[in-house]
Amino acid sequence: MPNTSIKVTTETRDRIKDLGGKYEDTLTEALDLLEAARFWEQAEEGKRWLDSLSDEEQAERRARQDVIDQAFSGR
Repeated sequence: MPNTSIKVTTETRDRIKDLGGKYEDTLTEALDLLEAARFWEQAEEGKRWLDSLSDEEQAERRARQDVIDQAFSGR
């Protein structure tokens, strides 16, 4: 992949240096961790929403999912 440059404050640059390694490795690791954290935040938000549904609404959603699962399993 082609390289590019980004502008950061000297404070941020120094923080990256203090973590050691190459800038690319440090930034990639930080981005991976941030993406993972956001994924789990979204998953937890989805779970909270699902839990907020009434028992009837949850049963309807499970029934729809069962129909889809059966269609893909060939049953």
